[in-house]
Amino acid sequence: MFLLSMFKGAKIYLVLAIIGILTGGWFYVQRLQSNLDTLKINNSKLSDAVTSKDGEIQRLNDNIVEVREVNTRIKQKSSELKSEVQGLRDTLSKHDLGFLAANKPGLIENLINKSIEKDLKKDIMELTNE
Repeated sequence: MFLLSMFKGAKIYLVLAIIGILTGGWFYVQRLQSNLDTLKINNSKLSDAVTSKDGEIQRLNDNIVEVREVNTRIKQKSSELKSEVQGLRDTLSKHDLGFLAANKPGLIENLINKSIEKDLKKDIMELTNE
């Protein structure tokens, strides 16, 4: 009889243990589902951030291409201006402008003013046509 009552007590403990395990498992699954929902939200935010950054990277790459094109044009214009300066140096080295400026300052002044005016008009036309 004692043995029978002992098995009844063991049955109660066994049932309580099973209920405890099932309850613990249910809470564990609920916590996992909550974590999964949080991770889905975070993943969505991360995807949006990555998409935004990809767009920003593309915009920056486009800017780099544009800057390189402008840099190429500037280098080309600089090269043209350097050759023009060299041509002017060659022309001026053939003439003794110091002597002419001292003896005929009006002539040199008129030549320089006309040249500057012509160059300015040409540059203004180039700038307004671009």
